[in-house]
Parts: sequence; structure tokens; C-alpha cells
Amino acid sequence: MNNTINKSQLFFLIIKTQIGIGLLSLPSKIQSSAKGDAWISVLVAGAAIQLLLIVYWQLLKKFPNQTLREITVRVFGAYMGKTLNLIYYVFFILIAGYASTLYVQLIQTWMLSMTPGWVLLLLIIGTGLYLALENLRVIARFFVLTSVLFGLLILISFLNFNNEVQVSNILPIGESGFAQILKGSEKTFFSMLGFEVILYFFAQVQSNHKDLFRVASFANCFVTLFYTYFVFICLIGFSPKALEQVNEPVLYILKGLSYTLFDRMDLIFLSIWIIPMTATIVSYLCVAGKSLTANQSSYRRLVWISGLLVYLIGWYLSTLENIELFSNWLLYGYLIMIAPLPVLLWLVSFLLKNNEKVGST
Repeated sequence: MNNTINKSQLFFLIIKTQIGIGLLSLPSKIQSSAKGDAWISVLVAGAAIQLLLIVYWQLLKKFPNQTLREITVRVFGAYMGKTLNLIYYVFFILIAGYASTLYVQLIQTWMLSMTPGWVLLLLIIGTGLYLALENLRVIARFFVLTSVLFGLLILISFLNFNNEVQVSNILPIGESGFAQILKGSEKTFFSMLGFEVILYFFAQVQSNHKDLFRVASFANCFVTLFYTYFVFICLIGFSPKALEQVNEPVLYILKGLSYTLFDRMDLIFLSIWIIPMTATIVSYLCVAGKSLTANQSSYRRLVWISGLLVYLIGWYLSTLENIELFSNWLLYGYLIMIAPLPVLLWLVSFLLKNNEKVGST
């Protein structure tokens, strides 16, 4: 089947969706709460996601070869199930629109200050739409092909160690206290959204459920360590006061680097980072389509509609002076959709009879 993927491709689908714009500002956000223990907050957030992945795995085992769209209908019935799927669709579109707005603001701040926002928005969403219209195998192959950029980003980050670093900024370990570390992990959790796409991709992977759980766990481990590393180098590269005052410390930490052949490493880093950011849009456009239909022709029409809605949402948000209130509402609402609701689906599934055979009916 052309629309199936292997477990390696699933790994890259997950990490490409999770790793996006949130990383660039994450160190300053969680440092305000967890101080020098911010890197521990990232590890705690990764552990929380792993617990959710266990629930996802148990749920998907009960309904083999089915996506969340089919599971909600099976558990809650046609009316409520389809209503929930529509709500999921709305949230996926809102997340994509919100992310697009953040991407445009970042690019205008650092690179293209004179370019109209609607043009950048059109380019970002247009590129994402072009890829999202393809089947999942094509999308996965593109994600695998561009995964080499993560290695390049890490190599660029090593240049930071040419600057003066202060390891004492993270000492003594645990000084912030458990409550502040948890507060920082909450902010980190929102920056690591994207793992929920496995609820729509698992059914199209050519492997057994045990192997799929290992892949999802490995992807979560990779993303957690990736985020922890960048938070760590920012903590030792900036003084605590300086880190609180910069919006994108990951970029600022590279801004001062200059070499004979390369200048402004921050812009080189950001130019590469645009690809993972766009990949996140692709994934959410894809799962938005899959949340309402399984038919390929209907899916393509829905993706076109979704792309238009994402553009309109992104354009509207860009006209607002402050989107923090919308951001908080969206993220906490979305948290309910990806955490308590799947847990509820899993618990209610025990009340169904013969649900272990649903995949073969």
C-alpha cells in the first residue's frame, strides 16, 4: 500500500512534529520558574509524555488498525464520536494557525523585517499545503530526508563552547525546589506538543504494536534529550538575569559568533530551522484531514480547506497586539484533548464487549 510507512519513518514523523519554534524561546521561559534547574524541568516533561504514550499504546492495542477518529466513534457512538472528531479538527487547525503566526513573527524579527506578514504566511502555509496533500509515505520520506538537519544544528550549537561558559549557573542542582521545577515542566510540555499525531499514524505503520511503542518511546527520548541539551547550553551561556531578558536565547547565543567563512551563525541556524517549523504545519494539516475522513479524495479536499482556514487564522492572529490570552486558552484546551480525553477513551473501552476484535470486523 502506498499510504503505509515503516517504523523508522514513524520515528521521524513524531520528532519532526514535536520539534518546532517552541525550542528557541523555551530556555528563557522555564528559567524564570526553575532557574538553574530548567534542564530538569525538560526531563520531567519528557517523563510525563512517556506516561501518556503508555496510555496511547494501551488504547491502540485495544483497537488495532484504527485511528483516533474511528476509536471515538466506537467508544462514544456515532453522534458524540463525530462531534469529538470535529472538535479535534478545530484544535488541529487552531494549533497550525497559531504556530504559523509565531513563525512569521520570528522570521520578521530576525530576518525579513520589511516583508509583509501575509506574504510570509502564504509561503509557509503554501509549502506545508503542497506536502500535506501527498500520501503519508511521501510526507514521511521528506521528513526522513531532512532529518540530517538536526545533526547540522547540533554541530552549529557546538560553536557556543568557544564562548565563555559558566557551569556554576546550574549549581547547586535542585535548588529551585520541586514545585518550581514542575512549573517549568508545564511550560516545556506545551513546547513539546506533537507526539499526539501517533494516534492517527499508528494504524498505517507496518509493524507490531510492541515495536511501535518502542519507536514512540525512542522518539520521545530523542526530543527530550534534544530540548534538554539546548536548554543546558543556554543556562551555562547566559547569566540568569540576561536569560530572562532575551526572547530567543538559542539564537542569541549564536549571534555573536563570527568566522572567516561564516558570519551571523544565528541566521544560518534559523534558515535551517525553518524546515522543522514547516514540518510541524504539514503534520497538523495531515492529522486535521485524517480526523474527519479516511477517503483519499475527501482528505485532499479537506486539506485544501484546512490550509485556507489556517491562513485566515494566522492572518487574524497577526493583527492582534497580544495573543497571550488566545495562546493560554488554546494550549490548555488542547491539553484536555490530548491527555484526559485519550485516558477517558482507554478507561471506557474496558466497558465494551469484544473490543479486542474490533480491528478485524
